[in-house]
Amino acid sequence: MDKLACALNEILEKTPVYSMLSDYGKRMYVPKGIIVQSAEAKQKAKRYNATIGIALEKGVAMHIPAMKAQFAPSMSVSEIFPYAPMGGVLALRQKWLEEMRLKNPDLKDANLSNPVVCNGLTNALSLVFSLFVDKDESVVLPSMYWENYDLIITEQRQAKKIFFDNYDSNGGFNVEGLDKAIESAQGEKVTVLLNFPNNPTGYTPTFNEAEAIKDVLVKHANKGKKIIYISDDAYFGLFFEKDTNTQSLFAKLYNAHENILAVKCDASTKEEMVWGFRVAFITYASKGLGAEALDALVQKTMGAVRGTLSNCSMSAQNILLKGMSDPDYHKDKKEGIEKIRARYVILRKALEEHKDSKALEVYPFNSGYFMSFKTKCRAEDLRQKLLNDYETGTICLGEHLLRLAFSSVDDENIPGLVDTVYKAAEELC
Repeated sequence: MDKLACALNEILEKTPVYSMLSDYGKRMYVPKGIIVQSAEAKQKAKRYNATIGIALEKGVAMHIPAMKAQFAPSMSVSEIFPYAPMGGVLALRQKWLEEMRLKNPDLKDANLSNPVVCNGLTNALSLVFSLFVDKDESVVLPSMYWENYDLIITEQRQAKKIFFDNYDSNGGFNVEGLDKAIESAQGEKVTVLLNFPNNPTGYTPTFNEAEAIKDVLVKHANKGKKIIYISDDAYFGLFFEKDTNTQSLFAKLYNAHENILAVKCDASTKEEMVWGFRVAFITYASKGLGAEALDALVQKTMGAVRGTLSNCSMSAQNILLKGMSDPDYHKDKKEGIEKIRARYVILRKALEEHKDSKALEVYPFNSGYFMSFKTKCRAEDLRQKLLNDYETGTICLGEHLLRLAFSSVDDENIPGLVDTVYKAAEELC
């Protein structure tokens, strides 16, 4: 094992987090190679600097004018063309952390790592699973989940998925199911992956349910179980009901127990409505985890980024930073969220018109981009009928699960969409 990895491990060995790392995670480090040496040269090589592999002209990145012309005049050459720093543009990482604390008041004075930039939410999750999950280890997650989890958890890591039903008998979050799933996990550690607002169901726990989830994880941590809690916050901020927990569960678990490592995976993708930017973040916290240990986790994560992506888009990061620093940013973002909320309200009303239908059952939803039906017939058959007979696109995500992304449908078309889905379902079923 490299001596740099050993040095990071020595720091983490003083904490429960060390035993949570995968074999890959224990071996990961930031090499003192080109990136680090180039950073040192940037500070000290005032006379000549022949380190970084880019083309410079009078100290500025050489570029094709036609490429520069595609960006706003306010964007400088140095904000567009050079490589981004390891871990991401520092000002953006600090801005994201600042906004995270504003959106999650419980994190106001929390001891958190500096977010590490990666290439979209999928990459964030993939990196975290590489660092903490080995083959055949247990991952607890709800039975209705984003299909990409299969590739990340099963195909890439060959980990063991333990499912629990999303809902209890009252249509709320299935806290008891989560409890039993963690209880059934073999080994000294378990990874818990929760996504709120959930894709595909569009459900976020209530305040009481969020507190109950925390209690369950703390109960198992008290028994000695090492828990890696991963908060997939891809759709964070899109909350439409008063009793919905509007803070990330990360904010409840960051300081809950020494045996719980809280990991927040979030992204600009949906939060800032920049789907193609592919700028996401990984943030760590745990009770008793000091700055040195948090930095060690950051170093290992940056090593994982370096070994897979090298780094992420410089221009996308700087555009995002400029946008989030604009005086109208919060106002404009609120207006965007309100547009999605309006579609949610219209959808609710349209579904109410079909409440007596026996062909479809609406799964509880209160947030996000999606809602889902439990179908009486095969969901794939219904999807095909909608596509072929009614020129209507939906998503089948299981034998009896059909998902609608109401976020992508204009307000005036939502009632017609709902009527069409019910009509096709009643004809087929």
